[in-house]
Amino acid sequence: MTNLKSFQLNKQVRKQCWTWFLIVGMFLTGILNSIVSKWQDMQCIENCEPDSPYPPKEYSQPVWQTLQMFVGEAFCLVLYALGAIYQYYFDVEVIMEDDEDEALLDNQPPASYGSTEAPRQREHHPHRKLLRRTSSVWVQQPRPTANESTFSIMSLANPPPFVAFSIRFFFPALCDIVATTLMNVALLMMPVSFHVMTRGALVLWVGLFSVMFLRHHLHLYQWLSLVMVMGGVVLVGLSSIIVQHEAAPSQWILTLLNVPAHSAVQTLSGVALVLVAQIFSAMQFVWEEKIMHDHRLEPLVVVGLEGLFGMIQILVGMLVLHRYVGSKPSGKGGFFDMRAGFEQTLLIPSVRLSAFLCAASIAMYNSFGLNVTRAVSATARSTIDTFRTLGICAVSVWLGWEVLRPLSGSVQALGFAVLAYGTFLFNGVVSPPRWMLRSRGYEGIA
Repeated sequence: MTNLKSFQLNKQVRKQCWTWFLIVGMFLTGILNSIVSKWQDMQCIENCEPDSPYPPKEYSQPVWQTLQMFVGEAFCLVLYALGAIYQYYFDVEVIMEDDEDEALLDNQPPASYGSTEAPRQREHHPHRKLLRRTSSVWVQQPRPTANESTFSIMSLANPPPFVAFSIRFFFPALCDIVATTLMNVALLMMPVSFHVMTRGALVLWVGLFSVMFLRHHLHLYQWLSLVMVMGGVVLVGLSSIIVQHEAAPSQWILTLLNVPAHSAVQTLSGVALVLVAQIFSAMQFVWEEKIMHDHRLEPLVVVGLEGLFGMIQILVGMLVLHRYVGSKPSGKGGFFDMRAGFEQTLLIPSVRLSAFLCAASIAMYNSFGLNVTRAVSATARSTIDTFRTLGICAVSVWLGWEVLRPLSGSVQALGFAVLAYGTFLFNGVVSPPRWMLRSRGYEGIA
């Protein structure tokens, strides 16, 4: 009995350590992705010489930035396929060893004299035996427990056809396209910390959609924590109105980048775009949680399929828009000019490097995020995603991209504090006030 309790305790500790590893990985890769995306927007692509009579032109291709994100996500399918191939041949070797150990049993004569039972024939094709034992390479097979029936296990062992099932990822990919494109446009109009901070609205939308469509139950203190996160968003928006001038970048950054000034009107317009984008992101998060809960898919498969469908959709859209907008004289050099976007993204070394870093970081970030969704919930994932703004702000200030002035910095710091407390409150890091805890039905963090 003691050994059983010790085993269960160790299992719980390992699970908690794994969950924290996922949270930290999501936090760090999210910071990296936002910083690299902003750095990409600062790259000079024309008139970069110091003695040029024309002002320098910076990289501005939000459609291509969306494409590079989906390319990084689609690459997760390649990584998963390589892992599946390795596991396949590893299992083949194990089965062949098992067959050799069972050779004597496979060729035994009948059990008793006069029996009509034929001797068992050895199965010589390990691949066929493996395929019978492995029902699917894209559905994670859970270990059966004593409380699970044979029917439930067999239903998981016979998933729907891969091609027909993968069509379900068309909708979340479309939501991802709209949300990412809007947020990339907003990133051109506002500082990076304001951009990510405004994404705090995501938690409220995810909470609402989780209750509406997934029948989740949120306690009173959790609703209050979501409102507090939104309050942090409002405070940061106020700080963007108060501040009048951007920080002067450090000298070594000035030689590489030209940091544009962001007016209050531009920042507020960017906030509006991000708020609209978060509605689509919330629909994507809730859809992903439902699919992963119902079918127990591997996170790499989910990320890869969304990236594949998103890449197909964005390429089709780019071709159509280039044909009717980008190829026209008025659209030359714009967002929908594929030739200009290709040259600016892939032929300029600094932009090409940033594109690779963006693709890699977004793939890792989404993989960590989907694992967090499966281990906790979509709403918890959204609160953790919002909390990474603290790290992004710290890195931005350290690089000299932003400055915290006395008045606006105080308001922004207050917004960060409200955000942090709301995030900790929702995820159970801090205990809620007693008056919010109901005497009945309280079960901890939902």
